[in-house]
Amino acid sequence: MKTAVVALGGNAVITPKEKGTIDQQINHINQTVSHLRNLSKKYKLVLTHGNGPQVGDLLIQQEKGKPEVPAMPLDVCDAMTQAQLGYLLQNAVQNILKQKAVTIITRILIDKRDKAFKKPTKPIGPFYKEKFDKYMVKEVYGWRRVVPSPRPKKILEIEQIKELVKEGYIVITCGGGGIPVVEDKGLQGIEAVIDKDYASEILASELKADLLIFLTDIDHVYLNYGEKNQKPIKEMTVKQAKKHMKHFKQGSMKPKIEASIKFLKKGKRVIITEPELLDEALKNKAGTVIKWA
Repeated sequence: MKTAVVALGGNAVITPKEKGTIDQQINHINQTVSHLRNLSKKYKLVLTHGNGPQVGDLLIQQEKGKPEVPAMPLDVCDAMTQAQLGYLLQNAVQNILKQKAVTIITRILIDKRDKAFKKPTKPIGPFYKEKFDKYMVKEVYGWRRVVPSPRPKKILEIEQIKELVKEGYIVITCGGGGIPVVEDKGLQGIEAVIDKDYASEILASELKADLLIFLTDIDHVYLNYGEKNQKPIKEMTVKQAKKHMKHFKQGSMKPKIEASIKFLKKGKRVIITEPELLDEALKNKAGTVIKWA
């Protein structure tokens, strides 16, 4: 059976206009997993997920709770949200797909000299009406905080992941892009959020996956997204994707396109769409399909 890596966007679990209650998150996760039913019959599934909204909200909780309890650093918050969303996904997989699932708390090795620490770019947390910190970016729904997002180099639990996939589990891994660690007298956590799209590419390549799917909150990849002249892309080659790169924003669509380009080889395919359109996208009738040529 072929293997598919499916990357779920953190914003697909909490929409911009929601507070992100547990009931809302469970509802979104259940709906998303239900759209994986047909895919799970044809492919071994490995799931990754973002954690931008969740880890941003958790940092707010940490900050406001400091008078009573010590605040946890960002890498620990990454681990906490990995477990949080992994738990919800495990329940959904077993309840809806009737398959066995397991979550791997995953560490990702990064370079402590990565230039991302000098220029934070990864949006996390809720949307704000106004900018109140120098490390914020303007998006379609408002202003968001940004944190360092170093490039992943190595998945430390990759051998365990391979073994679990081989044993027939739907594996939930690299949550939130993985917990960033550096080699410094052993392994040490570092405060950052790795983009799950880049981590998903490393995962898919290591697993020799046939298909990489990015499920997000938009139906297609767009040129001039958010503008009056935005234009959906239904299909493109790696060469065309490189040509269009200037249209894609860091922390949003750009990592997905860069990850796709790195992953794609002859015989492999990438799909970018929203969960509701996945079945149609698999038939080339919806979403954006990216191929080698």
